[in-house]
Amino acid sequence: MELTRDSTWMLLVVGVVLCFLAPQGECIKCYECNSEYDPRCADPFDSYSIGEVDCDLKPKLDHLNHLNATLCRKMAQKVNGKHRTVRSCGYLPAEDNKLGCILRSGTYEVHVQYCACQGDLCNEGARAAPAAPLAVVAAAAAGLAARRLL
Repeated sequence: MELTRDSTWMLLVVGVVLCFLAPQGECIKCYECNSEYDPRCADPFDSYSIGEVDCDLKPKLDHLNHLNATLCRKMAQKVNGKHRTVRSCGYLPAEDNKLGCILRSGTYEVHVQYCACQGDLCNEGARAAPAAPLAVVAAAAAGLAARRLL
């Protein structure tokens, strides 16, 4: 079977898309810190010299039935006017299985923003969001570049 110019281009685009969307394995690396003990953990976050953790190497948690971490978390909380930021590995997604941020408020002036993301060291930013839209844009750009080369 001889590949035509169009079928070659299509194979290239499909290959690039699959590379971006294929799971990269179970292990994930996240930043792990607490601004209560290390002020560099707070926003604005400077990841230089903050601990990176391979979540698979952490001890398994009994109360989570020994699940492996599959995401990273960033929690920004304000309790009675005191701010704290905690970055860590995450084991369970939000209730609706969506990534991104959830804002919760409670009594005694408790305000918490929970953010979850997938991808190594994704819990560094003020926002934590999935990288899938970026993968689609990159795949489209690769496809256009390949078409011009063929």
